[in-house]
Amino acid sequence: MFGSWSTCFRNSSKVAELTAAAEICQANLEVAKVFGANNMPLGTYSSTTSTASWTGAYIPSTGWTSGATAYYTYGGAQLASSTTAGVYFSASVTVTDSNVLLGTGSTYTIAPTTIRAVVVSVTNVSTGAVDFTMATDLVQGGL
Repeated sequence: MFGSWSTCFRNSSKVAELTAAAEICQANLEVAKVFGANNMPLGTYSSTTSTASWTGAYIPSTGWTSGATAYYTYGGAQLASSTTAGVYFSASVTVTDSNVLLGTGSTYTIAPTTIRAVVVSVTNVSTGAVDFTMATDLVQGGL
């Protein structure tokens, strides 16, 4: 009987963790939608893949910060850093742009036909395992 209870408890704990991770993903995607396709950061263009990519995080005090990672409590509250007490999750955002207007070298601008794929990944800090990934596409003027 204890074995059954233990299994149920572990399963419900994992479901609660995945739910919290999904909510963090959704919150980050909603921030990206509020900023809109024209106001998300630009990445670096690769002529090999004909796409541009940016990776970072949304930090309220600094905005979209390249190369950054955001940290959260189990309850989904964003924390100041990885060393703040209560860190449970980390989140990173990748924006991949396709169909852009090329400039020189790796510079580009957003065109009316550019698709900006935004992917958010939330990781359990203690295990290093990605708990949840969610994505959306942004285009000028909405979908």
